Amino acid sequence: MGTTRKFSIVGDSISTLRGHNPEGWRVYYEGAEADAAGVHAPEDTWWDAVIRHFDGVLVANASYSGSMAEGAGFPAGCSPERAAAAAPDDEAPDDVVVLLGINDYGWGSAAAQALGASAAAPADQAADLGFPTYGRPARPCADDAAQAVRREGLVRGLQAQAAASPEARLSRFAAAYDAMVARLRAVCPAARIWCCTLVPGRVAGQASSTHAYALRGIPFDAYNDAIRAAAARHGARTADIRAFGQDYEATDGTHPTKRGMAQLAAMVVSAMEGRPYAGDPSLTSQNACPLGRGTCEGCRCADVEPTRWSCVCTALMPAAHA
Repeated sequence: MGTTRKFSIVGDSISTLRGHNPEGWRVYYEGAEADAAGVHAPEDTWWDAVIRHFDGVLVANASYSGSMAEGAGFPAGCSPERAAAAAPDDEAPDDVVVLLGINDYGWGSAAAQALGASAAAPADQAADLGFPTYGRPARPCADDAAQAVRREGLVRGLQAQAAASPEARLSRFAAAYDAMVARLRAVCPAARIWCCTLVPGRVAGQASSTHAYALRGIPFDAYNDAIRAAAARHGARTADIRAFGQDYEATDGTHPTKRGMAQLAAMVVSAMEGRPYAGDPSLTSQNACPLGRGTCEGCRCADVEPTRWSCVCTALMPAAHA
């Protein structure tokens, strides 16, 4: 009889579930969001389905809702705390499955996330900017001129990073993802680390793709190229689920429904086992801009603002043509 495989999960909101992530970490699947998706228990999630397929057990689900790979400290995926959470109490997993990066694509940079006052922005940086995250209050606004100058300087620096070229912003993601995998390798030296590529979601009930493929001027699949490269550099394995060319069902185009979770799980298992994934022909991804543009940046059909984002292209939604 073989040894039971031990798994850790590293992800963002897609991999969270109330009661199954570290205490105090932000969770997406609870309350109204869980009801809308039909995701209430581990057996409704992609990660539990993968672990059950391999007759494994969960060591840790180190996922934090809204987190990016990039960022100036916790909860960014590249932070030491996120890597350490994959092996709590020195319990080393045999497999670490990473599905993280969609927030990097959505925000375009950690600077934009911080300026957008996201509740998943790094806590120390958020405190300096004047808003709370991860249970930490904003630092009191001192009447001291030096403090005001410091805060203004921080804002200007972040604005410059957020306004950098798409190539520069993509490079920051690549460096952060690389650092994240390197830290996971150091914490779990004997583990198989699986870096999952990113897959487009599709708004539930839609007959064709709804995904916006070039938010903030950076092609979606450029992120996947960076993920594959980081995995190769650190001896990790790529679970290349994007290579199957399938969308998954999502409530809002990003967060999987219960059905979408099953679709993601089937892709991940197929990629880990190195076998084809037949999928559902009706969910074939279609990377085509209905307006013939090469970027979603500045497009009226992409729901992207400095303080929020969505992966849905409204030109691909039937309501947009009503």
